[in-house]
Amino acid sequence: MISGSSLRAYTILTLLCALLYLPGLTSIPPTDRDEARFMQATKQMIETGDYINIHFQDEPRNKKPAGIHWLQSAAVKIAGQDLITYWPYRLPSVLAAWFAVLLCCAVGTRLFDRKTGFIAGLVLATSFMVVIEAHIAKTDAMLLAATTAAMGALAIMYNTLQGQRVGIGFALLFWISLAVGTLVKGPVSLAVVIVTVVTLAITDKRIAWLKQTRPLLGFPLALALTLPWLLATSASEGGNNFIVEAVRGDLIPKLIGGQESHGAPPGAHLAASLITAWPWSLLVPFVLVFGWRGRAVPVVRFCLAWLIGTWVLFEVVPTKLPHYTLPAFPALALLIALAVQSESLHTLMQTVSGRIYRGLWGLITLALGGGIIFASRTYGADDLAAAGLTAAVLTASAAVALVEWRSTRPLAFMAAAAVAFTALLSAGVIPRLNDLAVSTRLAAAIAPYKIASGQPVAMAGYSEPSAVFLLGTDTILTSTASVVDYLLTHPGAVGVIEAAQVEEVTRAVAGTGGLRKLADIEGYNYSRGDPVALSVVTIAPPEAQP
Repeated sequence: MISGSSLRAYTILTLLCALLYLPGLTSIPPTDRDEARFMQATKQMIETGDYINIHFQDEPRNKKPAGIHWLQSAAVKIAGQDLITYWPYRLPSVLAAWFAVLLCCAVGTRLFDRKTGFIAGLVLATSFMVVIEAHIAKTDAMLLAATTAAMGALAIMYNTLQGQRVGIGFALLFWISLAVGTLVKGPVSLAVVIVTVVTLAITDKRIAWLKQTRPLLGFPLALALTLPWLLATSASEGGNNFIVEAVRGDLIPKLIGGQESHGAPPGAHLAASLITAWPWSLLVPFVLVFGWRGRAVPVVRFCLAWLIGTWVLFEVVPTKLPHYTLPAFPALALLIALAVQSESLHTLMQTVSGRIYRGLWGLITLALGGGIIFASRTYGADDLAAAGLTAAVLTASAAVALVEWRSTRPLAFMAAAAVAFTALLSAGVIPRLNDLAVSTRLAAAIAPYKIASGQPVAMAGYSEPSAVFLLGTDTILTSTASVVDYLLTHPGAVGVIEAAQVEEVTRAVAGTGGLRKLADIEGYNYSRGDPVALSVVTIAPPEAQP
């Protein structure tokens, strides 16, 4: 039974998550490329009724399992919205991030005490990368929830006295969470478990506590939950070997090189953590020292193995994206929750190196505020007020970095700053970056003509997944010449070409009635790092010409 104080903690954290994760959910356009790919694949599942095979248009998408698509499909159907209404696709991520926060609080309460559990939940909820993933319709928030559940159960089993057994419920939670993580993002949760267990085995020189996981019961259960879908993909009509293609096309390229130009040297995740773990990146060096000094305590040692083992794993992998280290964040949150209640944290922060690092963190935070104002001015924000307020919050945060952390009051301020910063960013700044919303503006310009013609749009010079999601699964991604051929053979159809090609195309079709320009869209393709200038066109019949 949940006590009154625990219920209050969960209620406060739930309200906090609502303040963090709901602003911007309906106003941030579909993001390229991963989110839009996941949304489009889910949309096609609903359109076709095939919930086994994953496709993006006609291409099989054998990179991640179907788990997240099932959850998104359920959310879209429950919401009852049009299939191009994008916020229902994000609901599983919102709920998963919220669930991970409550789990982190529960684990901290079980391992330490209620105050530590609450602070750990607070830290995880307000970490910048968690807030980002809560807003994006892909796998990582759900992976965070599954990994937190599995590792939390494992930590509780590890923390038991020698010879003592915990209830079977923790073992079941561990294996079911691993199965969920596998169905969402393959072996990532399992990899986190393995590196943690190996690290503890090296430091402790014992693994007898693993019997608490009841592998003879749990492993068959996990297989029973994950194998049916894998077998169904092979048995379905036109089926494929998902495992072989996922390993060959996704996993191995990430392990041997920087897949899709996302390569980076070891240490890149650590450098990125200044932003991804903001505002708690302020405390990371001190917390690591604090944790290392307290490693004789079993649960502290477990959190260190979880954090360091996972982090090193992703630093070694050549392919790097900022969200990869997210499964380590709950361990960091638990260590921070312990450290901020200790006088030794204040002592560490007052050293010369501690003061230098805090000053550096403050400068980076100020630069982040300046970057937000610059981005707003550069990418067409129609109102800079939100960007200015965001920068002001970051400036205040930079100042607080230099105060003495003798109590938890600075912690409360930093949490409040994180709420204000992320709410302003997601609800005020990002939706106003008009030049980045190319697909949204393109879809709005095309909608009246597409509805009238009832025919697919043919597009050249721009092929982002968000455009396919908003314009329709039957959108034709092709060359300029093919767009022209399509328009000539499909009267009334609409095409998209690069604005620089309009004059040449106009001359080419002059004898067929002429090119009619319907709209011009200019902006910036952030996926490629290039400006774009597009024209929405159709070919008018000869009789329509003067």
